[in-house]
Amino acid sequence: MKLSMRQLKTDAHEDSLWSCAWTEGPDLLLTGSVDETVKAWGASGDTCEETHTYTGHSLGVIGVAVDPRGLVASSALDSVIRVWDLTTNETKAVIETPPAEVWSIAFSPGESATHIAAAGGAGGAVNVFSLETKENVSTLSFPPLAADKDKNDKFVLSVAYSPDGKRIAAGAMDGSVAVFDVHQGRLMHVLEGHKMPVRDVAFSPDSKTVVTACDDSHVNMYSVESASLISSLSGHQSWVLSVAWSPDGSGFLTGSSDRTIKVWDAASRTCTQTHTQHTDSVWGIAFKPDGTRVASVSDDKSICIFDVAS
Repeated sequence: MKLSMRQLKTDAHEDSLWSCAWTEGPDLLLTGSVDETVKAWGASGDTCEETHTYTGHSLGVIGVAVDPRGLVASSALDSVIRVWDLTTNETKAVIETPPAEVWSIAFSPGESATHIAAAGGAGGAVNVFSLETKENVSTLSFPPLAADKDKNDKFVLSVAYSPDGKRIAAGAMDGSVAVFDVHQGRLMHVLEGHKMPVRDVAFSPDSKTVVTACDDSHVNMYSVESASLISSLSGHQSWVLSVAWSPDGSGFLTGSSDRTIKVWDAASRTCTQTHTQHTDSVWGIAFKPDGTRVASVSDDKSICIFDVAS
């Protein structure tokens, strides 16, 4: 896998960009910003033009997620999840959560996604919400803290569904990564190896491997079933903030506060490319579902779009 830059869109928002996601159908990219908005961008060919701005949050947008039915969801520091219809731009849901209880978010996979999983922040859990009732239908809790630990150690920062819909992975401030069984609503494993905040988690397309992005400057690969550490990859010079698997499973990308994007080969577990287009921390990175393009977003207020070659 090799990336070549297609376009750099500067001043895409009025403040830092922290998240991005592509839609399934047309070349539509969604970005979330500290400026409290979510923007939709038409990103076909050599163009990247704003098509709509979604408003309603009162604090910075932390995460965005899309589902195949044409919905976009956003989570923000105002502890609210908002869901919009990308065709009509109408608000479909507003889900209020307790203070500091929503961080990154993910739609349940499949054509009939009915739930949103939210990293539960200070609650030390993943909360699953129904899109129909707007209610919390499941709380997946991390193991209890030891007596000598600060409660902030279990602040949950990141969450991801496995593509087969059977598992949820989440990363916490203390470096632990929990894997939950979705259908049984129980903790399966706690993946160890990090001691610092895990900012992002991602499953491989076959749902067998989890990759983590951590403040310790490492990227860890874990076996989901055996809960074993496959490899710990180094190369970034600072916090690793974002990670995304390629749809074909051949590799993954990471973004860092060292202002770089790295391309990793999954088989050899080596870095094959480093990109330096951004001038500040790279908080979000996402593949188009067909694997042909990548978008990255940064504190520098820019969007970088890459073409992907095998």
